[in-house]
Amino acid sequence: MAKKTDKNKRGSVWIIVAVLGVIAAFTGWIIYAQVSKTQRAQTTPATETSAESDAENAERADTQVTDAAKYYRENAQKLISVTPAEESSQVYSEKDIGKELAARGFGGNFPITYEYTIDGSAQDKTEIDKTAAATHPQYTVTYMTKNGDYWTISVCNDSVTAYPAGYNLEHNKATEVIITESDSITAYDSGTNSFYKMIPKPSALVVKHIPAITAEALEKLTAQEIDAL
Repeated sequence: MAKKTDKNKRGSVWIIVAVLGVIAAFTGWIIYAQVSKTQRAQTTPATETSAESDAENAERADTQVTDAAKYYRENAQKLISVTPAEESSQVYSEKDIGKELAARGFGGNFPITYEYTIDGSAQDKTEIDKTAAATHPQYTVTYMTKNGDYWTISVCNDSVTAYPAGYNLEHNKATEVIITESDSITAYDSGTNSFYKMIPKPSALVVKHIPAITAEALEKLTAQEIDAL
C-alpha cells in the first residue's frame, strides 16, 4: 500500500513539473517573454495627457522591440528570422491544432491550452475549443508515456518541440535539453508579438532533434537514447 502511495505522490510531482515544463525548457527565452508581458500590462496614470500617454507607449514599444532583438541575438548562435505573429500564415487555429496534435498521438488525456491571443494579449491558460477558428501564437499539451515519463509538447507558430521534464530534472545539467524536429527552435515574445526562429547557443539550450515528434517516438526515447541524440 505504501508503494502505491509513493507512486501516486511521484505522479503528482511530475504533473506539476510537466505543466511548468515549457517555462523551464526555454529558460531565458520564456523569462524574457514574461518580463515583456508584465511591461505590456502596466497602465498609464490617469493624470497624464493623451499625448503624453501615446508618447510613452510608443517609447515603451520601441524599447521592447530593441530589447527583444538584442536578447535573442546575444543568446542565439544564429537568428534565422523574426516574424510578427499577426503576419504569419503558419499559426494554427484551435480546430487545426487539435487535429494536428491528435494525429501525433497527443491531447488524449491532457488538455491542449493557450495563453495568448493572436494580437499578443495575455489571458489565463485556456483549453482550446476543437471547433473554433481562432488562432494563437503558441499551444502546449502534456504527454505521459507508458513508463510514467512526462513531456511538455509545445507548438509555436509551426515549430513543434518536446520538453523532457523528468530527464531534465533528474540529470540536473547546467543547460537543459529540448527535443525538436530540426536544429532550430521558434520562441514567441509577447512584448513584440513576434516569433524568433533561431539556433540557440549550446550554453543557453541544448537542442536535440528527431525526424518527427509523436507519441510513438517519445515512448522510445529513454534517457540513454536522449543522451545519444
